[in-house]
Amino acid sequence: MNKIHILSESVANKIAAGEVIERPASIVKELVENSLDAGASRIEIEIRNGGKSLIRVSDNGAGIDAAELETAFLRHATSKLHEADDLNSIQSFGFRGEALPSIAAVSRCRAVSATTDSDSGKELLIHGGAVIESNQCAPRQGTTIEVSDLFFNTPARRKFLRADATETGHILEIVTNMALAYPKVHFSLHSAKRTLLNAQASDSLMERAAAVLGEDVAQHLLEIKGTMDGVSITGLIGKASIARANRNGQRFFINRRWIKSIGFSYAVQEGYYGRLMHGQYPVAILFIEIDPERVDVNVHPTKQQVRISQESALKALLMDIIAKRLADSSQVHIQPDTEDHPPEAETPFDKPQAWPTPQPTRSFVLSDATPAYNTDPRPLPIPPAFKEEQTRFEAASEDIEIRRVLGQLHKTYIVAESSEGLLLVDQHAAHERVMFESLQHNMEQDAPETQALLLDEVLELHPNQLELFEKSLPWLSQIGFDLENFGESSYVIRGIPALFGDESPAQILKRYIEEKETGAIKGSIEKHTDELAALIACKRKSVKAQDNLNLEAMQVLLQRLTKCKNPHHCPHGRPTWVKYTLYELERQFKRVV
Repeated sequence: MNKIHILSESVANKIAAGEVIERPASIVKELVENSLDAGASRIEIEIRNGGKSLIRVSDNGAGIDAAELETAFLRHATSKLHEADDLNSIQSFGFRGEALPSIAAVSRCRAVSATTDSDSGKELLIHGGAVIESNQCAPRQGTTIEVSDLFFNTPARRKFLRADATETGHILEIVTNMALAYPKVHFSLHSAKRTLLNAQASDSLMERAAAVLGEDVAQHLLEIKGTMDGVSITGLIGKASIARANRNGQRFFINRRWIKSIGFSYAVQEGYYGRLMHGQYPVAILFIEIDPERVDVNVHPTKQQVRISQESALKALLMDIIAKRLADSSQVHIQPDTEDHPPEAETPFDKPQAWPTPQPTRSFVLSDATPAYNTDPRPLPIPPAFKEEQTRFEAASEDIEIRRVLGQLHKTYIVAESSEGLLLVDQHAAHERVMFESLQHNMEQDAPETQALLLDEVLELHPNQLELFEKSLPWLSQIGFDLENFGESSYVIRGIPALFGDESPAQILKRYIEEKETGAIKGSIEKHTDELAALIACKRKSVKAQDNLNLEAMQVLLQRLTKCKNPHHCPHGRPTWVKYTLYELERQFKRVV
């Protein structure tokens, strides 16, 4: 049996580093937080190879006194705490005293710092936690920390780092969150001489959101605010038009500290109740200011999870604020009509009237694969495929036969007379199924047809999406996409599958990657094909509810539906049609018992 002993300082520091330094982004987070605590108004970050080769963070903050710089790299050193009671009212970032020694323990580190009133600065070189050099240098206000060769002395940790683009993406996410929390601070992030972010100081959160998230997102954001019992909630929420396929667009801050909270995410989702489709998640940037004594931030080494007293009441407030703001933004104001109009003629019920033929309110364009309109006056037979799977309204019986299309119900359902009773077909679900199987068939061909774009589209990806996207490139090329790399995190789309339609391919591919991020798309290539075809079918200009269709269009749609492998459900699983038997109708009218 081994004897109990005390670990060496170097081993203890490496263990501590494992708690704090998960990846290069962890280092950026710790160093930027130190810069903010130092009162910096400008923070510059430079990285190479996703932070594996180099991370440099420079600020113009208060700096560290030359006599204290070496002490800052000792374990448990801090300027934020003096006694245990201070833990109850923490209002800074770097209180744990582990970051600098942990970083220095697993890298080659260089630190340069000077205070405003010093005649000179100090430079330290630390390799693997050991001070190699200590020199005086020219006084430049602020602090610069360089971290190179991360995990050089712990190769097991280094081999678990991801691709450069992925690690760069994590760093960009950290800096983006910091920039949103501190709009009055100028942030810049550079990777291999390329500027990933350059957010000038601003007094407006909306301006900062436009700078870091893009104008296309910012123009769909709404400001919110609310208070309750010493709690203040402010921030921005996105309209339903920019909802995403995952929660990556949601950011929560407690006293300007970025946190992860599934509870707050559920509260946000509830605030959007009835406004989003299933599987959509709103964009939200929310700041909660609360008494520090009601928050425990020391529950996780990275401080990304916190405990809050009376959290349920806080979530209820958040949900209420969001719901009210969305209700206010969706109000429609109608201008009074000042023109004179003749009164509509009344139609007496006892006078026979001719039924008007419904006219389409927009074009209903079918592909070349559309069968010709059937002019045969006999009923349209529904093939045996309809018998493979019964809906809940249908009992096992012989083949169903459509005798005639009767018309449209509420511009949403096609009403048809069948040999057994009545059929109601959801026109949107039916057309989605038809388009889905056409796209699916095209994508599964050995050499699917590619359609060149008149104007190239640029697909902008978040750097941490690049690895997922690049793994999909061979398959995307196989099904008919023509894609070319266009910089570190962008691709030019020059061609698309021929049946793609006129929807934006960049938007479709962006949604596809978001769903891959969540794990909604995984497994076989066939699964990927199905999911992408479903996305395109949903986004394409399909027949929607409230679209008028004439009898010919309705008949053609039913003909095409009968030729589908699965005519019973749309790609998302909703039924395309339901049946009411004549017996069920007669029971409703008490003609039978």
